Amino acid sequence: MEPGWIKEALFAGQTANGFKLGTAITLGWFWARINGCRIVYRGGSMEEIDFEHILAVVNAETSEIELPDYVPHEPGQVYFYVVRCANRCGRIERTLQAAVKVEIDSEGQLQKPRPNDVFGLSARRRQDGKNEIVWKYCPIEQASGPKEMRIYSDNGTGEIDYREPIATVAYRGRRFYRYENEQPGEGWYRFAVRAMDAVGTEYPSTQTVSVEVQNKAGEAIEIVNVSGV
Repeated sequence: MEPGWIKEALFAGQTANGFKLGTAITLGWFWARINGCRIVYRGGSMEEIDFEHILAVVNAETSEIELPDYVPHEPGQVYFYVVRCANRCGRIERTLQAAVKVEIDSEGQLQKPRPNDVFGLSARRRQDGKNEIVWKYCPIEQASGPKEMRIYSDNGTGEIDYREPIATVAYRGRRFYRYENEQPGEGWYRFAVRAMDAVGTEYPSTQTVSVEVQNKAGEAIEIVNVSGV
């Protein structure tokens, strides 16, 4: 807990935050919201919430918060909102429990619920001749839980076909996942992994990884003998 309005009081409440908190009414002398309040903050991620700038303040008993019209929501952006309560003395809690993730689609509308993107996507060519794709899925702050992971490939053409997956892997919670396959032809092969929920909504991940397939034997190594003179 901390007195979040003290800094505003140094300016007699005449700041943007001071007007929202009500300290401008008292010229910064004392906390005016004797019943407490709820304060809204925003950031680009949970690690970057801007607690220096208040977006909105509502009464403590309010269950729905409507943001001001001047707060922008740009198409294709992701926003994280945090709500914190202040008591009758102006002490604000430090919790991150009341948080929500908001995704805006390309048309400026709320994004439909969907799974998260995968991360840590990597690929390698193993000694047994198989391609191994590895990734991790984390369900934290997701809007819709995944049913399966879909693996896509370009089949050596250079362009990944997202219409039909080459394989699916069932979702089994927060963990690392692995997929193996064999490519008969030589060349570079690109792969992508996307999570899909039970209603068919897929996260449009743009991550790809590449593997080079070489079926020919490597060049012989010349053995050099070294002896003392």
